[in-house]
Amino acid sequence: MSSRSWIGILLLVLGIGFLMQQAGIISFTAVLSMWWPFLFIFIGIVQFSSRRHSSPVSGLLFIIVGGLFLINRWVEIDLAAYILPIILISLGVVFIFSRSYHKRNVDSSKDLNISTFFSGAQVRNQSIEFQGGNITSVFGGAEIDLRDAVFSEEGATIDITSIFGGVEMKVPEYVRVEITGIPIFGGWEDKTRRKDIDSPLLKINALVIFGGVEVKD
Repeated sequence: MSSRSWIGILLLVLGIGFLMQQAGIISFTAVLSMWWPFLFIFIGIVQFSSRRHSSPVSGLLFIIVGGLFLINRWVEIDLAAYILPIILISLGVVFIFSRSYHKRNVDSSKDLNISTFFSGAQVRNQSIEFQGGNITSVFGGAEIDLRDAVFSEEGATIDITSIFGGVEMKVPEYVRVEITGIPIFGGWEDKTRRKDIDSPLLKINALVIFGGVEVKD
């Protein structure tokens, strides 16, 4: 399952929860106040499910931090004094390992599946039959170079989710771009030059929340 699908499931659960609270069925805010550490664990699981272009180190650290918050609710020992230092250490480790892990990767697959959470990725695709894929950037950034990829006459479709993050994409000169989606305190910019109507089409479906997407050739 792609990271975009995981985020969609999370938003769906939150929406249903608040809807049930408005209907007087449950007190969803009380549930969140008790179980919100699972959000950290959820992000960690998503990291592990998309390890191809995302660091497994950050996924493990998210799970550890979420687990510590849960333990702090069940154990009488005051772990609050330790949580902040552990978070700072975890973020430091993520930044150190992300710097070496997210070097420019050369990818030849026809479908992209890239996720960045509190980190960054640089990917250069050289597929001979590029079809599209998914790009998710949450509190992170992604630089995608498709200039060496071969697009068929049918074109390709890419789904982009950018939440407090940014995605920069470079496409071949012969490809025309069409961007649609939902911008919420964010947006996208198409800097590609006008192409002939018969050129292969790259469709981009973008969900941008406090983020940005830039496409150029």
